[in-house]
Formats: sequence, C-alpha cells, structure tokens
Amino acid sequence: MNEIIAFAEIAAKTFTTDVIHILKNEIGDQGTVAGLGNQVLIKISQTDFEFRLGNMLQQIYRVIDQHFPTRDEHLSIIIRDTDARYENVFKIWKSV
Repeated sequence: MNEIIAFAEIAAKTFTTDVIHILKNEIGDQGTVAGLGNQVLIKISQTDFEFRLGNMLQQIYRVIDQHFPTRDEHLSIIIRDTDARYENVFKIWKSV
C-alpha cells in the first residue's frame, strides 16, 4: 500500500514539474513560476495582476489543455502579485 502512495506522489510531482517548465516558457519575463508543494505559484507585477489577470488565466488554461489533454490529477495554481497584496487561486480539474 505504501508503494502505491509513493508512486502516486511521484507522479503528481512529475506532472507539477512538467507544468512548471511549460508555464515558465509560456509566461517568460512577465513573471516567475515555481513549485510550492504540489501547487504551482506564479508571481506577476501588480499592474499585470490588475490588468492582465483574465488574459493570463485563459493563456494558462489553453497551455495546460494543449500539453496535457488527459490529466490524472487536479492542478492547483496560485497567482500573486510581487508585493503579495493580491492573490488568485484556482484549480484545473483532472480529465474525466
């Protein structure tokens, strides 16, 4: 039983790591992308957060659906401004 749990944790970390690499390439210089446990943390400027958040959310959904059309785990993404005043947390659900 412990082996199954360990395998699931490794698979989740691999999926999150793959997503981080793709989002780093996609977001580029507009922000930073890092792992926070099994979550993805994206930091962007306050101006981008206030004026581009909607476009960025669409971009993230599109990239995830394009590169990972079938997902075995849920993906939690946190977007914060660099001053940590604003935060948006959302999930991309696993495939049905």
